[in-house]
Amino acid sequence: MMKLSISDKYDNTNKIEELRNAIGYVYSDNHSGTYNSKLVGVSECGNIAYTEEVKGKYSNFEPKVGIKSQQSWLVWNGMFS
Repeated sequence: MMKLSISDKYDNTNKIEELRNAIGYVYSDNHSGTYNSKLVGVSECGNIAYTEEVKGKYSNFEPKVGIKSQQSWLVWNGMFS
């Protein structure tokens, strides 16, 4: 499993803290049936992010109920890149 590094070697930002500070935010998620998810938590080690699907602004699809776990680097890329 690929891990999200704690400190970026180029700009010294803390990627895991960025994710933790973004809990509650909705982001574009290509792995979601609605193409939108909300970050609801990050594991203690920082390698797993917990998300839930939310209603998309431009989608007629209904969100699936429940919490989904994804690798944190994937969620970070969806939110910040």
